[in-house]
Amino acid sequence: MTRQGTCAKTSWRLRARGPYDLRVAVHGHGWYDLAPHAWDEAAGSLTTTLAIDAQRAVDVAITGVEDGVAARVESAQRLTRDEGAHLRGALRRILRLDVDLTAFWTECARHERLAWVPKKRAGHLMQSATLFEDLLRILFTTNCSWAATRLMCARTIDALGPCAPSGRRAFPSAATCAAQPESFWRDVVRTGYRAKSCRLLAEAFASGVLDAATFEDPALGADELRKRLLALPGFGPYAVGHALRGLGHFEDLALDSWCRARMATLLGRKRPPSDRWFATEYARFSIFRGLALWMDLTAEWHGR
Repeated sequence: MTRQGTCAKTSWRLRARGPYDLRVAVHGHGWYDLAPHAWDEAAGSLTTTLAIDAQRAVDVAITGVEDGVAARVESAQRLTRDEGAHLRGALRRILRLDVDLTAFWTECARHERLAWVPKKRAGHLMQSATLFEDLLRILFTTNCSWAATRLMCARTIDALGPCAPSGRRAFPSAATCAAQPESFWRDVVRTGYRAKSCRLLAEAFASGVLDAATFEDPALGADELRKRLLALPGFGPYAVGHALRGLGHFEDLALDSWCRARMATLLGRKRPPSDRWFATEYARFSIFRGLALWMDLTAEWHGR
């Protein structure tokens, strides 16, 4: 690491577990469109801001390389070994570099309309640096427009996020969020009916009642995870299905109004098909039915 100006700079190359395309991975999920991320389509680069701790953050620029990604990091001070390891782990989680989609690609290759998926190596669904951040963002997506989701994320970061050398801010920690009263979520972030759920979720993670291990234990099956997620404040079937995908379980269809309307468009119908239709249509994909549905719904994002 060398210093230039007021920043310390370093570069990492992070290898993916299997075939990986950053551009495809970024367009696999709408998270890239939420603060603090910014995607440059022409350059094929993702910039973001990641927290070191509650007070400090770094600027990161990410580009795709043959076997994964390259990351350039700018920090106010030289990173310690532990800080570097923490940030690399966050990047691997965000970009899903450790997810093995071989079995899913094999299944898609058997179905003509999804044969493009293994060819493009699609299916990596961008996540957040921490599980808490993912769950709070999911709350921000429930029963509202994407524009409202973007605003709730931006307001949370602007009000609470630790600052990087560029002046941009990272997503705040659970502890920082938990220190805010319910009125903060209602009046500053403007989460509406979600305010109490946001406060309770942050308090549970900050106090240790919940932690990543509660949900990320590889030994946990989808049924047990679904039960735990449904117990979270504000989480119904859509939010749970969304969260399960980030945890590597793709059984749930996670239908919401956008999914239904998008499928109606794809089918050339005025009205969306019934939920029973979705269940029957995607049953053939077994444990990957939710991810197969998502590939159909978002194929246009990948130029299909």
